[in-house]
Amino acid sequence: MQALAGSNAPVVFATGAVVGRDLAPIPTLATLPVSFFMVGMAASTLPAGMIAERYGRRPVFMLGKLAGFLSGMLACLAIATQGFALFCLSIFLAGVYAAVVMSYRFAAAECVEPAVRPRALATVLAGGVAAGIVGGVLVSATMDLVPGYMFVGTYLATAAIALLSAALLARIELPNIRTVGAYGGRPMQQIARQPRFIAAVVCGIVSYLLMNYLMTSAPLAMRMHGHSQIDANQVVQWHVVAMYAPSFVAGHLMVR
Repeated sequence: MQALAGSNAPVVFATGAVVGRDLAPIPTLATLPVSFFMVGMAASTLPAGMIAERYGRRPVFMLGKLAGFLSGMLACLAIATQGFALFCLSIFLAGVYAAVVMSYRFAAAECVEPAVRPRALATVLAGGVAAGIVGGVLVSATMDLVPGYMFVGTYLATAAIALLSAALLARIELPNIRTVGAYGGRPMQQIARQPRFIAAVVCGIVSYLLMNYLMTSAPLAMRMHGHSQIDANQVVQWHVVAMYAPSFVAGHLMVR
């Protein structure tokens, strides 16, 4: 599921600004769709966790698949009708989908004993390596599938992949989420006041800022400087591979 559903984000980063340039009313709004992706992801992370805690992870995962399917279909419609606002909405839904995908690793950790949870987390994240490759290849293979409408075939493919991932999810048994009280955990306000927590948040802000900047601007800049879309797809592909490749050793490091 991580490899399939995780391929949606590389598709967005490879195509979002390029499509945005073609649909936006003014050139400076070209990168706005990818900004909506990050907003959708940030806005959905906490609600997804709250719903999962109350109803279990399966309903949240299925809602994520629905968001991924709708994102792909609305993006197709937006490109076909030259609807910039509709495309931004579709990419926002892709961000919602991505927020749910980020929680797959926590579900994996809940399926194993505490001693091997770090390895479970890292193993699922390693699926991101495959996701980067799948995403890059997917764009290159499908971007010209529908004549006259570049990337419509790509977003149709992302919708189909969301359905395939949902079919896989239907066959997976997930345990109930253990509540905070079961661990004797502290209130969130107490945790958030710790200097280490604040440092982690600051590092996250800086890291996501740099990643978003590079991933958003690189494909568009390459196209504007005469590189092919296939080249831009490969750049995003290798960026995502590099993001997740350390997962192969991260689990061992966390255990140690």
